[in-house]
Amino acid sequence: MYENEKVLVVPTEDVERLCNKRHGLIFVNEYDIISLIENKGFFVDRNSAETDETIRQVIPYIVLREENKFLLFKRTSKQGEKRLHNQITIGVGGHINTDDSLEPLEAFKNGLIREINEEVDVDIKSLNYVGVINVVDTPVSRVHVGICYVADVKYKGLKEKDKFIELFTENPREYFEEMEGWSKTVVQSLELMQK
Repeated sequence: MYENEKVLVVPTEDVERLCNKRHGLIFVNEYDIISLIENKGFFVDRNSAETDETIRQVIPYIVLREENKFLLFKRTSKQGEKRLHNQITIGVGGHINTDDSLEPLEAFKNGLIREINEEVDVDIKSLNYVGVINVVDTPVSRVHVGICYVADVKYKGLKEKDKFIELFTENPREYFEEMEGWSKTVVQSLELMQK
């Protein structure tokens, strides 16, 4: 299904320990999550990772903001993951694999930038770590962990125009009901941070 793609994973028990068994967008010291990737990250076949709840696939998840507006994306039916068609995301990101590097931490750093550049054309002004997305309410979320950042950018456009429709808003909450799970989690947390 994933053509022998090898993806970066970390042990679930370590994610839960760092998050103190809390779920949602959790503040974890950036040093601690980076250390986990560096010291316990490894690569496995994506096919097996998709169903193995003892490990979490590491996903950089980057929220893009231009001045006071957030950039959201509505997925079209031409986007690969059928489970997410027509849903809105506030983050760009995806799997880290061995094409990014054979060293877990270097792969994460390279993959984070690659994921942004694959989906959008932006100049990144700043990239700020927010926390760890630790959501366990679905079989899909139980095998992934998000590392969330907010990037202040100069937005130039979508790269995959057939896969996404772009939406700019100062209030992401207005699209809440159409959002996928992680986006809902992030929007709720961003609202709390801004209060």
